[in-house]
Amino acid sequence: MSFVLSKGADELTERFFALSTPRDVASLLEIDYARLVYHLYKVPPHEKYVTFQVPKRSGGSRTISAPATALKIIQQKVNQVLQCVYEPKASVHGFVRRRSILTNASKHVRRSYVLNLDLKDFFPSINFGRVRGMFMAVPYGLHADAATILAQICCFNNELPQGAPSSPIISNMICARMDSQLRRLAQKWRCYYTRYADDMTFSTAMPSFPASLATVDPLGQVHCGRELADTIIANGFSINPNKVRLRTRYRRQEVTGLTVNEKPNVDRRYVRRVRAMLHDWATHGFEAAQNHFLQDCDVKHRDPQRDPPSFGSVVKGRIEFLGMVRGRDDVIYRRLLRELKALAPDLVTAPIDELDVLLEMYRDLAASEDRQRSGYLLEELLNRTLTFFRIQAKPSFKRNQGAEQIDGGFVLGDWRYIVECRWRDPASARDVDGLAKQVSRSGKQTMGLFLSIKGWSDNVPHILQQNREKDVLLMDGADLLCVLEGHIDLGTLVQAKADHLSFHAEPFCPAAQCLTEQGAS
Repeated sequence: MSFVLSKGADELTERFFALSTPRDVASLLEIDYARLVYHLYKVPPHEKYVTFQVPKRSGGSRTISAPATALKIIQQKVNQVLQCVYEPKASVHGFVRRRSILTNASKHVRRSYVLNLDLKDFFPSINFGRVRGMFMAVPYGLHADAATILAQICCFNNELPQGAPSSPIISNMICARMDSQLRRLAQKWRCYYTRYADDMTFSTAMPSFPASLATVDPLGQVHCGRELADTIIANGFSINPNKVRLRTRYRRQEVTGLTVNEKPNVDRRYVRRVRAMLHDWATHGFEAAQNHFLQDCDVKHRDPQRDPPSFGSVVKGRIEFLGMVRGRDDVIYRRLLRELKALAPDLVTAPIDELDVLLEMYRDLAASEDRQRSGYLLEELLNRTLTFFRIQAKPSFKRNQGAEQIDGGFVLGDWRYIVECRWRDPASARDVDGLAKQVSRSGKQTMGLFLSIKGWSDNVPHILQQNREKDVLLMDGADLLCVLEGHIDLGTLVQAKADHLSFHAEPFCPAAQCLTEQGAS
């Protein structure tokens, strides 16, 4: 049996609306009618599904009924057809292509009030009769015989099974009328409404929240408003009274697990957990970290027929989720991904970003014995590093003829920095003194930055400490490596070095110490 249908979306849509008999349904799903009958009516119920429990985060458990392989393929084909037929409402973000918990949360950012509520027993409350009636009603209008066999394919024990490939989209189709009514109700009270599966959210920028949607009693208990409750009940659903929450902008507002007070974001505890997993891996090894995860952290009860997840895949998935929410250019995301790449290069094979390319350039520079090529390579590396961190180079770096030094400058905040670099030998007192003189001739709001890949002679820091102006910073190869490995932003590092010079009169502060002083671990 093929896993996917061969017809295009337009033809599937046309054939769906023309369904009349069970044989038409079998033909649409590209399966022999006798075989469809066998899987629906001859296979014993206990062989059709594997049922197991998954604990809910809020307590209790959720029943998952996963179909057997043959029935699962048939339901996947039904899902493929319904994806062509169903037109999702703008307020629906669950189980819809190009929508997610992120698009759902984005609709409720920076609101005065956010109301969250859950529908009780969402999938079990959608029974066989509701599914059959939905296929027969507007806008689908299928013949009763075709609607009946479609409902039989998609239901189990007189309910929509959570775990079947066809259940998510059918739940959205069932909720279509309710979504329209709730959207109009939200507009009436100048609110915004979205739904992700059984998770419903209303938010407003108004100074007070409408009592028709929710009220708060003297004890602080939140109750669903009468007009909202009546609409939900009239559509065959009920509200979970323990999951009604109203938050003001002065408390942490969440929508489908993401905070929305300022922008969609993950909870801080999420990042801490990922860091802890990486630390456990780096400290105790992969096998020990995986055992710790399976024993202590992985509390989900999964399909007993499946092997437990790979710890490496779990870590990567959580990091990629962070990148989806915070953006692929987020510093924390890139830092965690870089740590994962160091532990398991096979999991992160492509360059993470331009910084990854620059790091390879630095390693090439460190290994090079070609003086002329290394000079040009360092020039390109510095220019591209400044560009990556959005620092204005002024002017572009230029290599001095016949020398290892590279002169240039950049603007950071209100200050102009004059830069000199040495890649081959440690910098001497004479080199650094030359930069100090250039800075002194350049007027106010100017500082010097001497980048010496291999450090400097012992007397250089002492000489600079005697400099009354305190306007020259030192940076070595370890500092640059720290930047290129993603541990600290270049601008943040330079500013931290400047602050350290101002407070402690020390021209050199290692990047690791800057990280500590800036709290940018």
